Amino acid sequence: MPKLLGVLESQKQLGGASYPPTLERLAELNGNKPAETIKALNTKEAKARVLLSRAAGGKNKPAPGTTLVLLSEDLEAVARSDRLLDVQLQSARKPDAPAVDLAQLPKGLVPALSRAFKAALEQRIAERRLPRTIGVLTGKKPLFFFLADAVLPAAAAPELPAATASDGAARPTVPDGAGKAASDGAHPTPPAASPSPAASPFPARFDAAFTALDQASGGLNYVTLHALREALPDVPRATFDAELTALRRQRRYSLDPSDGRHHQMADAEREAGIMEAGNLLVYVARRHDT
Repeated sequence: MPKLLGVLESQKQLGGASYPPTLERLAELNGNKPAETIKALNTKEAKARVLLSRAAGGKNKPAPGTTLVLLSEDLEAVARSDRLLDVQLQSARKPDAPAVDLAQLPKGLVPALSRAFKAALEQRIAERRLPRTIGVLTGKKPLFFFLADAVLPAAAAPELPAATASDGAARPTVPDGAGKAASDGAHPTPPAASPSPAASPFPARFDAAFTALDQASGGLNYVTLHALREALPDVPRATFDAELTALRRQRRYSLDPSDGRHHQMADAEREAGIMEAGNLLVYVARRHDT
């Protein structure tokens, strides 16, 4: 148990998308299977310090990929966090119903967290404060949705490449505004030339690649550096690393290591990693505390 608490504390120190970790991620970091981690968290010592976002015990078996593990003292902070909103919306949305009623989002959470989360959602709407990737349609029953699921005007559309989402549905790229209606004259106005990928700023391309890869892998907010390098093959490694360092300094992304015990990294994944302070960082996570 001390080791498990130590891992959880270290994830809290990393902050952003690293905390609170999912049950699946905590098990991986601890070198265990999710079932073993749940068993460890059901001890008297653990229950005094640690809280699962979803109930466990009896017939209830929380999904490892959507259950967060947090220190009990952080309940209110987690209820207000972008992290919990992102995980709950990912869990509740459906391919044919991507917008989720506010009342549905807290469902499945343990009572104390559910109440605090619902109050935080109402406060978000009142303050018009949301993560950059999420929108809400206000009204009697507010509906939360991912911007990637919406058709937006070109100027406001998130820059997303065509990709297969985690639900298996192909999501086309949002129009870039280049294709315009024909003019009233005899000849239509030709569309403006689209910029080549290499001409686009690195941050925008990195954001788009991360979003597409994350959706394709289940929306857990963990993408390997190897996959991101593969998605931007024209960017030299030195340039890629320097640009990523800048994004980390802006607190937009964080890097995490893998202990190699729960998931055996392939050679290519290890080679794509970045060595810092004796740790091989191989996972990228989007931060939600900016």
